[in-house]
Amino acid sequence: MNKKLQTLLLPGAALALLCACAAETDSQDRAPTLSVLTLNLHTYQELQTEGIDESQLTNELARRRVAGYAPIFDRIAAGIETLSPDVICLQEVGEWREGAGGDDRFGSSDSNMAGQVLSRLPAHGYEVTMDWSHIGFGVWREGAAILSRHPMLLTDARYVSRHENSRRDFWKSRNVPKARIDVPGFGEVDVYSVHLGWWDDLEEPFAEQWDRLLAWIAEDPGDVVVLCGDFNVAAGGPGYSMITTESGFDDAYLLANPGGMFDATIAGGADGWEDAAQGRRIDYVLVNDDSGMQVTGARRVFTSAGFGQVSDHLGVYVTLARRQ
Repeated sequence: MNKKLQTLLLPGAALALLCACAAETDSQDRAPTLSVLTLNLHTYQELQTEGIDESQLTNELARRRVAGYAPIFDRIAAGIETLSPDVICLQEVGEWREGAGGDDRFGSSDSNMAGQVLSRLPAHGYEVTMDWSHIGFGVWREGAAILSRHPMLLTDARYVSRHENSRRDFWKSRNVPKARIDVPGFGEVDVYSVHLGWWDDLEEPFAEQWDRLLAWIAEDPGDVVVLCGDFNVAAGGPGYSMITTESGFDDAYLLANPGGMFDATIAGGADGWEDAAQGRRIDYVLVNDDSGMQVTGARRVFTSAGFGQVSDHLGVYVTLARRQ
């Protein structure tokens, strides 16, 4: 028999080995990717308790609110299962103000919104870091979270508010979690889940918070820095220029959708934007422009035409790859 033909007729085990090697080579030829989802959860405000001001909620009423949110949590979990993001950044992660069994740690209560989503993903494999900023809507602990399928090498959180306002009894305070993540094919990636104040706020102006965030990043800058979240500055305005071209960050969504500068991520009249009749794009995934990354795709998710809306914000889902 011809030796070349013998090679083609290798026994099953040897043939499987050849196939595995070919698959590995093909995998090595493909650039590694990193997928990121950011979503503002809106601190249990998609449901209201009729006839009761939010600040007057009792333990019992709060528990009913959490139970009533089940369909919303189901939609979020279904979207995560479909998208399978490597990293998820959540903002306005609500939790009832009284911890479980006297445990005061953020995330200890089963009312924590990130925990509720993860409970619907039993085999999720996500590592989690989170912290809270303040009491929101009078009764809910309100914070931000980072979820990662890859190992977190270090975690941290820091207030970016003015010193006198960096406290949990001031509703405009802003505390940002950070995670340094070991991503295969990328190395270390620094991720921040960001929820900042409004551009023209007199007590907590956006520009000051942004400058403090940049100063924190500069203390130990990673090669790849990804800022995700609700920045509360509208695309195309002065705040937008500050966070992109003036600061050395790329707007991942716009790179993937050049005509999408004003693709809204909140509707008109959203909380904090009551005077805006039209929707605004205020949720971003920003990547430092010298990161060596390229955006391979970006879209808005949790829309009425997609998984269904889950808050007053739409999510933003982005995929990144190493430049070849």
